[in-house]
Formats: sequence, structure tokens, C-alpha cells
Amino acid sequence: MARNVLFIQTAFLGDVVLATAALEAWHQAHPDDRVDVLVRKPMDGLFEGHPWIRTVLAWDKKPRVKGKDWRRLVRLVRRARYDVVVNLHRHASSGILTALSMAPVRMGYANNPLAWRFTHRIPHRWGDGTHEVDRHLDLLQTHEPGMSRGIRPALHPQPSHVQEAEGIGARDAVLVMPGSQWATKAWPEGQFSKFLEQADLRVVLMGSPGEHALCARLADGHSHVTNAAGSVSLLGMVAAVGMARAVVANDSAPLHVASATNTPTVALFTSTVPRFGFGPKSEVHQIVEPASELPCRPCGMHGRKRCPEGHFKCGWELSVQSVLDALVQVQGT
Repeated sequence: MARNVLFIQTAFLGDVVLATAALEAWHQAHPDDRVDVLVRKPMDGLFEGHPWIRTVLAWDKKPRVKGKDWRRLVRLVRRARYDVVVNLHRHASSGILTALSMAPVRMGYANNPLAWRFTHRIPHRWGDGTHEVDRHLDLLQTHEPGMSRGIRPALHPQPSHVQEAEGIGARDAVLVMPGSQWATKAWPEGQFSKFLEQADLRVVLMGSPGEHALCARLADGHSHVTNAAGSVSLLGMVAAVGMARAVVANDSAPLHVASATNTPTVALFTSTVPRFGFGPKSEVHQIVEPASELPCRPCGMHGRKRCPEGHFKCGWELSVQSVLDALVQVQGT
């Protein structure tokens, strides 16, 4: 019998992209189930025209409306009478919503403050090398022991999004994503600048609208570099990554988009480390890290706004030549 199923992930773009692997695994096992997703705005744009997601619920987390909109979502979720709720988020807000859904099956991580109200839960363990995608699939296994493994994230751009990507010249270009929400996760601007000077390839710089100025500075004076930051939709960016020759990205959301499109990837890890579980899942990839062991690295599970030590050696000691070499390798594999 087909069931009504809700997946919740109200964190940031990269987290939502990684959550799509669990959606794909569920749909593969239960193609007749009616699956909805709940994400934060504007991540609902990732599911525009999705071939089998029924409804996309979006939580507006802007400070003035966050609480009111959350209460609206509680009412919608309770009214929907879901049979299964899968909470891939670890914060109290989503835990309360999961508990109040009254779904017979409520899955989530034991780290969530409301985990005692879940019917199925596992710890969300950091640092043992398990990928976030596999953590999500392990959670599904608590209720569905035969659930498939080895599934990558998946996104479904439509023809209009492909046209957006073609419009910025993404086909067969190297896409470079220099930004990150956290400063210590981003390779220094000066290093990116040296890389672009030496990269003898057609490059398209991409990022959020807020990263347009950064990309404009990097593109300045380089005829082989185009700044397309903020010029396409979320799925337009996905389509661009999918048609690119290769992607160079920090430990950030574009890295996970490249995993979803299986695009050759050069992943740059500065203050964070791959064993946290957020490395590339594309079949062809290279991970580049600082040349020397640093006693201060990693400085936390997430990035920071500034280097706690004040020197940011993990960024500056990740060499330009190592990135150039990695890019050659992923293109030649």
C-alpha cells in the first residue's frame, strides 16, 4: 500500500543536496509512495519540476517570520497525516515538528533534542570517515533493513535550467567555486588568483549572488575567466556543474552538487578534514589538503568566521601547484 512520506532537512544547501541520496534510495525501494520534502527557503528551488516529489514545503527562516512560518508548517504536517517522517536534521525545531506529526514511523538522529520522541534513531557520529550520505542511508536501514547502499545524491534540472547553464558558457568549461559560507573553509582569495593566472583553461567562476564581488575581483584581467556568480538559479547551477569538464570547489555546497552530477572534482579542504564525512562522491575526484600536518587542524567540526590562531596556515599551505596537478589528474582519468 502506498504511504505518505515526509523527509525533513532544513539546514543549508549542501545538506539538502546530500539528503537527496536518501530520497533516491527510498523512491527506489518504494516507487509508489507519495514523497514530500520540507526544506528551508530558497532550497525549495532544488526541487522545481522534480519527477516524483509530490509536494515541497519551504520554511522561511528570516528572523521576522521564522516562528510564524514554523507554526504554519506544524499545522500542515499534522493535517497531512504522514505515515512516515524521516528527519535528517539534528536541531530541536525539526525534532519538535517530527514529534508533532504523530506519524506512526518517525526516524531521526539520536543527537536531536527530541530524539526520545522518534520511533527509530541512530547516533550521528562525526570523524570516523563515514560519509554523510551513508549516515542517512544507515538511518533508513533502522526501518528498512534492505535499503540500497552506494547511492549518490541526485538532482533533476529541467530543459530551462540547461539553457541557463548554456547561456553562461558552462559546457566543457572548468567551473571554479571560490566561496564558502565559512571563511576558514575557503581557500584564500590570493591563492585562487594565482591558480587562475596559471590555469591554461577556460574557466567559469560560480557562486551565490553574495559572492559576485569576490568572483569579479578574481576574473579581472583574465580573458579566459568568466564571472557567472549569482547569474543562474539553483538548478541552473546544477545543470552547469553537470555539463562542466571539471569542478574546483571548497568543502562547501558546490562540492556536493558535483557529487550529484558525477562531475570530475578537485575538492579543497583547509580547516576541515574529509573524515568528517563531507568529501566528494563523484567517481573521479582528487582531494587536496595542506602540505604539512598542523596541530590546530581541524579547528572544529564546521568552518569558522576567522582562523582561531590568526595565521590560517591550513589555507595558505594548500599549494597552487597541488591544485593545478589535481585538476590535470581528474581531467585525464
